[in-house]
Amino acid sequence: MPRTYKRLFEEVTSFKNLLLAAAKAQKGKRMKPNTARFNFFLEKELLKLQAELLNQTYQPGRYRSFYVYEPKPRLISAAPYRDRVVHHALCNIIEPIFDRTFIYDSYACRPDKGTHIALDRAQGFLRANKYVLQCDIQKYFPSINHEVLLSIIAGKIKDERTVWLAKLIIESAASGVRQVASSAVGIPIGNLTSQFFANLYLNELDYFVKFNLRERYYIRYMDDFLLFSNDKGHLNKRKSEINGFLQECLKLRLHPKKSVIFPVKEGVGFLGFRIFRDYRLLKKENIKRFLKRIKMQKALFLKGLFSIERIRDSLQCWNAHASYGNTYRLRKSLFERLAFTQIIGRDAPDNAKTI
Repeated sequence: MPRTYKRLFEEVTSFKNLLLAAAKAQKGKRMKPNTARFNFFLEKELLKLQAELLNQTYQPGRYRSFYVYEPKPRLISAAPYRDRVVHHALCNIIEPIFDRTFIYDSYACRPDKGTHIALDRAQGFLRANKYVLQCDIQKYFPSINHEVLLSIIAGKIKDERTVWLAKLIIESAASGVRQVASSAVGIPIGNLTSQFFANLYLNELDYFVKFNLRERYYIRYMDDFLLFSNDKGHLNKRKSEINGFLQECLKLRLHPKKSVIFPVKEGVGFLGFRIFRDYRLLKKENIKRFLKRIKMQKALFLKGLFSIERIRDSLQCWNAHASYGNTYRLRKSLFERLAFTQIIGRDAPDNAKTI
């Protein structure tokens, strides 16, 4: 019988856990006014938050919503800082419990996983098969059903107050998801809890594919997933079965244009790269976004609004990610077109010293 957890709320609301949550929530945001104000009265604010949670009088604040347009238009909904502390406090306790139940080949938002390990695994699967079913779920975050999500959480967590807090966060976020009409559907992009809940939601699909369909060559990163086989007809059958499961059990649908079957020799687009049997290339959209971002940063730098250190950090991150493909000549060519004078790292192409 699967293990369930009953007395978790005391751990979620302990001062030690709230203090850890505040430390995590402020990373990269320490100088923002709301964060600085909260931290100035840190002990007082945490004790107040703890009392509200224990009395179950805590109410989430209003989300701040805005659009980003790369790589595609998306509505981002950001919770107030004190609510982000609560999100971290909840995830600190329940995320490890659920993570133990995830399949090996689920790679998003998990310790010791991530994009690079997922790319290695996908390339290994590609080498063993002739065809791939590449799937994308239509409007995934705005389509997540609250009732289904809460039933998944409650199936493992039997502590009523912990489930109450999860429900409060899920339902309070609905007002920030404008793409859907029903308040009982959708979670916002941009929150720690949303990433965790979205990953948890599709764990049901993982179990269906691995244990009901008994598929070996399956890999998922959030709502992007791949299924490999040497039989194209087999993949057509599995596509229909997966879509049926998604509709019936999770109230989701495969994207009709982005869920396709094709030979792996054409290259498989996954996590910003195009993977082939013996090499992988960076997608063109990734390169275009990189150049656009650097152009913007250079303009801000010349106006005194962006430091050379931040530019260097940005370049180091991109260079590290791009180097995970066969991109040495590409990076060498790109850095020849840039004009800064800081070293971005030992692993960069030689001419990257003059960016």
